[in-house]
Amino acid sequence: MNKISELGKKVLISVGRNNKPTYAVMAVAVANGIFKPISSLTDKKEKPEARKYAALREFATEVVAVPTYWLCGVGAAKIGEKMFSKDPVKKNITKTNMMFLGVCTAALLVIPAVCSVVLAGLDKIVKKDNKISQKQNKLDVISKSPQAEVYQTPSSRTEFGHLLQKPSITTFANRGGLKI
Repeated sequence: MNKISELGKKVLISVGRNNKPTYAVMAVAVANGIFKPISSLTDKKEKPEARKYAALREFATEVVAVPTYWLCGVGAAKIGEKMFSKDPVKKNITKTNMMFLGVCTAALLVIPAVCSVVLAGLDKIVKKDNKISQKQNKLDVISKSPQAEVYQTPSSRTEFGHLLQKPSITTFANRGGLKI
């Protein structure tokens, strides 16, 4: 039991010393790359084709995200190291902060830009296979739609008729209250 607790302490100390923003977001991206496609594939409300396409898009997004997080985080950290290369305290702080900014930049700008390019190519590949379904999905604006049903309000003879009548200005003028 003592060896296990010592090993646990060493692991926790190592994780604490090497805790970098890049590692955290890469771990989240890997988890998303596994669980989001599984969630999309098991959604019974969607058509099978839509489930497969959604799962493929989710997986492709996370495949793009993982290396992008790493490259942007490490690249920004290298820039931070060079900024304060002579002062070791500022160098480490700047390196970590720049890594965080690199990860944020990746999430806000780089990954969406890269994904739009990659997923556009993926869309072209998928749509080549679905030319028949594209013709069926076109919007028909020429044919007439069925007439909408109109709800008829009950007549004023019902027991709640007084609630259904439109109020008039005389209704409000003849009420009691503050008079000037």
